Amino acid sequence: MKIASPQLLAGLLLAAAAAFAIAAGAAAEDDVQWIADENGCKVANPYPQPEESITWTGGCKDGLADGDGVLTFFLSGREHSRYQGPLRKGWAQGRGTLLHPDGSRYVGEWARSMENGLGRREWPDGSWYEGGWRNGRPHGQGQFRRPDGKIFIGEWIDGVYEGDLEPEEERLDPNRT
Repeated sequence: MKIASPQLLAGLLLAAAAAFAIAAGAAAEDDVQWIADENGCKVANPYPQPEESITWTGGCKDGLADGDGVLTFFLSGREHSRYQGPLRKGWAQGRGTLLHPDGSRYVGEWARSMENGLGRREWPDGSWYEGGWRNGRPHGQGQFRRPDGKIFIGEWIDGVYEGDLEPEEERLDPNRT
């Protein structure tokens, strides 16, 4: 039986809805809007929000954030999300860390500002997912630990666990927060 783990889906949906472009869904470069810091250095921003601003501590090449640094997103002047790691031509690329507004964090590989490759996301309630990622979702081999300590190990496809569940797990509400 296929089921999306409750905490994992809730966290991923929250991240996708967040105003932070690095945690956002994939977007074609033509569809991406760019946001600039106070020095005019631009970062890809597929999901811009009203009253959003950024700071970038790394280098800038040809007007685009490029190099290692800290990218901080602000909404209405208040810090919202923070990414530490490499940006290449304005996109998160390589191994980096993202701190989410819900207190969760992702440490792992990035490609075009999406979690891609191997990584681990931890939530404040003690749950975590570690394994493969593709386009910002768990994909491939991985393991998820629920807050109650139950661990699911196996294959994930686009954020959905493909393994067998015990009868009590089949009743889980995948939309539970």
